[in-house]
Amino acid sequence: MAWRPTQYLMEGELDNTTLGKVTGWMRFAGLAERVTFDLKGDFHRDIRGAKIHFVGIGREDDPVAATYMDSFAVQQTGKVGDITAGLPPRDYSAYPYIEIYGDDNGRIVLELEPEQVTVIGKPIPACESEPVSREAQAENMAAFLGGLAQDANLPPERVVCVGMTRPKPERTSAKANGPGMKLLTKEILKKLPSLGGQDGKGGKAVAYVRFFTPDSSWTWHATEFDGEETFFGLVEGQEKELGYFSLSELESVTGPMGLHIERDLHWTPKTLAEIAPEMFSERAEP
Repeated sequence: MAWRPTQYLMEGELDNTTLGKVTGWMRFAGLAERVTFDLKGDFHRDIRGAKIHFVGIGREDDPVAATYMDSFAVQQTGKVGDITAGLPPRDYSAYPYIEIYGDDNGRIVLELEPEQVTVIGKPIPACESEPVSREAQAENMAAFLGGLAQDANLPPERVVCVGMTRPKPERTSAKANGPGMKLLTKEILKKLPSLGGQDGKGGKAVAYVRFFTPDSSWTWHATEFDGEETFFGLVEGQEKELGYFSLSELESVTGPMGLHIERDLHWTPKTLAEIAPEMFSERAEP
């Protein structure tokens, strides 16, 4: 669904000290030049009005980086999506998340760990700023999805989104089949019980994370994880059923438009009975 070059990021800095504008640069493995950014918009309230410097795990000798970053523009213009360091008041996520809607490469997403980001300067007090407009961000996403549908030559009447009039960007590839988003974080791993950890709970078992395909109706609600590869939980596809599914499968499978499976960033843990009451109504305890 987006360019996700986190594994190739080496270093970067973004500056929101001029409100309404974000500028900066990033260095990626596979690119000889620094990528510069000139974007419209603001950071989330935790870092609005400040700069952030961040380091990545990219290696200059990465043999795959040049192929993935091949058509990534070195001068990025466009709009700010959700950019946060994951600090209070945590309007969006509890970890650093950098999202950009670029004119040349569409949606770009970086997901980092807190220790990778340093805040430079003093952000505007959160009480003096309004949260980022979810309506505006929904419009950004809809325009992006509309552009993907346009690139795929889908007729407007078959696309459930807006933004079909977005000019088709000059780019070599939409990179829809590039690496997917980080499906698990350290915080989620701490919460997820091991396999068998919720045996016997039935509808009272808690789903701590939800995965979904942006271009279809499939979802996976994970209640348990073996720490490496295997989940157990509720899968909603052709029908709803409990079963096992694998991390590698979620990372590799794409939907009908080639979009990768994503993690629901706004998910609040719920019991299986809350998610699918029709499956547990007779068995759930009052």
